[in-house]
Amino acid sequence: MFRRRSDAPDKIRVGDVLVHKGLIAREDLAWALLEQQKTKLKLGEVLVEAGLVTDRQLKEALTEQKWRNWTAVALFTLSSLVAIAPKLVDTHPVVAVRQSDQNAKTRFIGGSNLTASNSLPSDTPQTTPSRYPAPAPLAMNPTVNSPLVGFCHPLNGLGYVSQGIRGTTHQGRMEYAYDLAIGIGTPVYAMRAGEVIGVQDKYPDTGGGPDKVSKFNYVMVEHDGGYRSVYIHLQQGFRGKVQIKAGDRVEAGQLIGYSGNSGWSSGPHLHLEVQEPGSPYTFTQTEPFSVAGMCQNSTVARAGS
Repeated sequence: MFRRRSDAPDKIRVGDVLVHKGLIAREDLAWALLEQQKTKLKLGEVLVEAGLVTDRQLKEALTEQKWRNWTAVALFTLSSLVAIAPKLVDTHPVVAVRQSDQNAKTRFIGGSNLTASNSLPSDTPQTTPSRYPAPAPLAMNPTVNSPLVGFCHPLNGLGYVSQGIRGTTHQGRMEYAYDLAIGIGTPVYAMRAGEVIGVQDKYPDTGGGPDKVSKFNYVMVEHDGGYRSVYIHLQQGFRGKVQIKAGDRVEAGQLIGYSGNSGWSSGPHLHLEVQEPGSPYTFTQTEPFSVAGMCQNSTVARAGS
């Protein structure tokens, strides 16, 4: 599991990569680690010999492991060079979005590193403590240099950015989208208060290519000014746990679903967008936005912890 450290990011293990890609279960990883201690084989060898993964899947996971560890170190090093955004309140932990260069391709997190977890979800909605003031109304005409602000973290600080704005598939309408890699079943929270104007829950968590571009589960929440946040690739069956529907009012930090792997996806993650105003169930142009805090007090136990 990915853990947060105060001084530097932990190295990511190949077993974690395989779990988060949905190739093995966490129980399989636990068994393989015990078997590794007995046999003194490498973890990958144990998994291949047991038939849990193929040689090709292991090679791809090892490549991704190296890339993720390099990215984590780079983000940690560079984020220490930028100023942390002002806190929402003095006692509130801050996760500030920064841009690494003129192309704004990388999301920097100031104050803490994002981590990932396969914690079992809790069915109890979490809401923002009342002592935190309501965010100001969303401004019009956002830009990369002046993004929409007032959003809290949809995974309560978990996950890591696997694709930022203007990434490989984040082009055109999806230019300002983010992908947060996270295990299936992780609680997803509304980033801001608003009205649910779109819900879809009917596709399996099998992932797939471009042929599944429109076959994903999602929740769409409209905020003040008509802007909407959209949470995509949610786990199939999330409505049975959350009981959410169009017309519902949700608060910032309220549980609205669980992360999954539905639709066009190469691995479990949460695709996150803030869109310009439009009609319900209509996907409009994305807008630049920033996450500037956790959705709930850091002393509140995370789901499954």
